[in-house]
Amino acid sequence: MRRILVCVVFVLVCCVVHAQHTGQYKIGGKIEGMDSGRVVMKQKTMEGYKELGSSGIQKGRFEFKGEISEIQSVQLFFDDQRGSLTLFLEPGKIQIAVKKDSVYYGKVTGTPTNELWGYFNEEERRLEKVEMECAQAYQNSFQTKDREKVRAATKAFTDATKARKIFRADFLGNSDHKYAAACFYRASLMQKMQYAELDSLVRSYTGMENNNDVRLITQRRDLMRKVAVGVNVPEINLPDVEGKFFALSSLKGKWVLLDFWASWCAPCRREGKHVLELYKKYQQNGFEVLGVSIDQNPDAWKQAIKEDQTPWKHVLDQRSEVAKTFGVSSVPRVFLIDPKGVIVAVNLYGEELDKRLKEIFSK
Repeated sequence: MRRILVCVVFVLVCCVVHAQHTGQYKIGGKIEGMDSGRVVMKQKTMEGYKELGSSGIQKGRFEFKGEISEIQSVQLFFDDQRGSLTLFLEPGKIQIAVKKDSVYYGKVTGTPTNELWGYFNEEERRLEKVEMECAQAYQNSFQTKDREKVRAATKAFTDATKARKIFRADFLGNSDHKYAAACFYRASLMQKMQYAELDSLVRSYTGMENNNDVRLITQRRDLMRKVAVGVNVPEINLPDVEGKFFALSSLKGKWVLLDFWASWCAPCRREGKHVLELYKKYQQNGFEVLGVSIDQNPDAWKQAIKEDQTPWKHVLDQRSEVAKTFGVSSVPRVFLIDPKGVIVAVNLYGEELDKRLKEIFSK
């Protein structure tokens, strides 16, 4: 009898939770400085955005309404306006107040997740501003040559950075914030995360499989599984500077740093100078570099190689097809591959790369 009662209570709780996320929504919005036009509601996909609907703007006002079975994040795009406004479709009346030329900073209120999202972003911006001000004060303190001022500025900057990290971690780790957190992870963090981190995150969202943000994080996790530490590196076969196709597998038997970069990427080119030093140091020991550029302009790519004088093999991924296979959405991005063709590390730069190569070639 007791077991039956427990089961009944569990079912009732599930029904209540599901009911909170299912129902009708109504969006009433006003955009200041824009009397007419069109606003389009879109949702992020792995390929870009899909349109969910649109509304005409009349005397600065617009509206949407519909029914959902799961809370979802969407973006609103306004005619001739840069950026978009993020909000959550959830049961209830949702109010939007936005200004022309600053759509991104619009205010969305009326339902719990939208209120949470607004609070999170406002606090993030406030803490970021404090951190930036402390960073500037820290840089200025060195000009004073006053040790006490430098010490105080250093502590203020360290404390500001720590405060922002703690706030973000606490917010994202709160189970009551899971829909807002999933949106932030999808929009701002998942591209920087490795397979193990993504897998742990996906597991924490059990029961939210119908949420679009969780679905995208899961797809990202599945993609990164194919290029995770411990797996065999996928084959690459791309044209080199002379137009001849070069295969990554031809370097098997050597330690290879697979370097995704671009001529327009300043951090890539700075790191390239450092890699050049390591290349000269360890090449005779079996260390190679394969540069994979995502440049769309072959001439700019060739010119950058000439300017930087990087002697290793370079290939061009002009359509970023290989980059997509490796989950590369931004550069620089590097993979360290052992002589058997197994990925042993991802995103090693500077001192970390120095240390790892020293460990490998000192054996």
